[in-house]
Amino acid sequence: MIEKTNHKKISLLSATALSATAMVGSGWLFSAQLNAQLAGNYSFLAWFLAALLVMPVGLCLAQVVSVFPVRGATTRSSALSHNSIFGMPFAFANWFGIMVCVATEAQATTQYLSAALKNTDLMNDHGLTIYGKLFALGILFLYLIVNFYGIKLLAKVNNIVTALKIFTPIFTIVLFLIARFDTSNFQLDSHYVYTAGSALGAIVGAGLIYSFNGFQLAVAFASEIEKPKRNVPLSIVLSIVIVMFVYMALQLAFMGAVPHEMLQAGWSSLNFHSPLLNLAILLGLHFLVILLMADSVISPSGTGYAYLGGSARMFYAMAAEGQMPQWSIGKLNPIYNLCRRSLLINWVMIAVVLWNAESWSSLMVVVTGYNLLGYMAAPISMGAIKPKTRVYGVIVFVILGLIMTTLPKHDLFMMIISLVVLMVIYGGVQLTKKNNFLILLGLITPFMGYLAMIYVYQNLIYVGVVSFLFYLFITSVRFIQFCKKYKTEGLSFEDEL
Repeated sequence: MIEKTNHKKISLLSATALSATAMVGSGWLFSAQLNAQLAGNYSFLAWFLAALLVMPVGLCLAQVVSVFPVRGATTRSSALSHNSIFGMPFAFANWFGIMVCVATEAQATTQYLSAALKNTDLMNDHGLTIYGKLFALGILFLYLIVNFYGIKLLAKVNNIVTALKIFTPIFTIVLFLIARFDTSNFQLDSHYVYTAGSALGAIVGAGLIYSFNGFQLAVAFASEIEKPKRNVPLSIVLSIVIVMFVYMALQLAFMGAVPHEMLQAGWSSLNFHSPLLNLAILLGLHFLVILLMADSVISPSGTGYAYLGGSARMFYAMAAEGQMPQWSIGKLNPIYNLCRRSLLINWVMIAVVLWNAESWSSLMVVVTGYNLLGYMAAPISMGAIKPKTRVYGVIVFVILGLIMTTLPKHDLFMMIISLVVLMVIYGGVQLTKKNNFLILLGLITPFMGYLAMIYVYQNLIYVGVVSFLFYLFITSVRFIQFCKKYKTEGLSFEDEL
């Protein structure tokens, strides 16, 4: 399963920059305010907990990559450890979450520029206008061009963009701290009682998971990174730690710089349309205003083109595992070492999502939910491939299950329905190949049943116990052997029975 290539690979520095770039996208422009609204002084704990959540997931994926350093490993992991039918829900959730993120980045740029320029031609109270959507599609086209000529061009552009993306938040932090730092802003809990539970809610509600999601880009590009067994986990840890400190410093500077008179009703009442930009204008930081306007293009774009490349590789991996039509991938370009057909298909689907979306916030929580579903594959695959890691894996899986309970129940329901529809269609296709219905049901039912169980009753102890038992079953030797016995690559289940 190891993909061999003579193409030059990217270094640890470039791999770290790739993930860091993806994490400093549109989230940094909005999340400081959303986090303050939902968690108050516990905002810093929320950033730490979010980093603490995604890092173990990344390290689980790194363990999978250490055995299978393949293209698009984020969507392929459960297919590698079990089989492609069992892995289909995870692969779809992971790929779909990353793909929609590309649309949110192009949308964020358009939304921020519209608010900065006070231009209602791009966006009004109902969301992006037709002109705004056309503008966002133009940005999306630039993402396509950056990816069209392979990982080396992407890495060169990305290294430059990363420097700018890291510089701008740090410069913003310094200017906010110098211009104004009101310690009384951190004594507002009398207006609204925040607890440690508020920090847990903010992980999803304020877009912190969304902001950190780029950590897995190094895994998606695993086959194109030098020494993946060493550099993939290192790049994950380094990028998460760097970005966590940047986000926490920005949170401190933002909360200290807000004029105290605007907080008479507490942090929950703060409502800037373009938070950092509006605050810079209030403080008279005109140079920063210009820089933030520029960064509203650079930061989301850096994340957008990285996610587009990652989603194309995930789609390629799903097709390679029989989870998508084989015609959708074609051959890797011999010069640029990528599947351009997969890239173009992803771009078209992202354009459709972008055209039908209204605003950044309308997509962010849904994207986060799909990301969490995709993350669940990481500890499952690790525990199946390396049984000695099951104790670590079950801890990570139970935590992810508990975080799922913080999603709005309606959103969780819609995600389950979308997966059910997908699996029904996918199962129907498999039945046309004369695959055995009962075997298909045995492979598809466990995870869908688990999701249904945590949806109907969201008591934390109950969800923790259900998650624990489900993980032990799904990574058991007997279930893994059952999955591996019934592969889908040209195999008729009836022939095996």
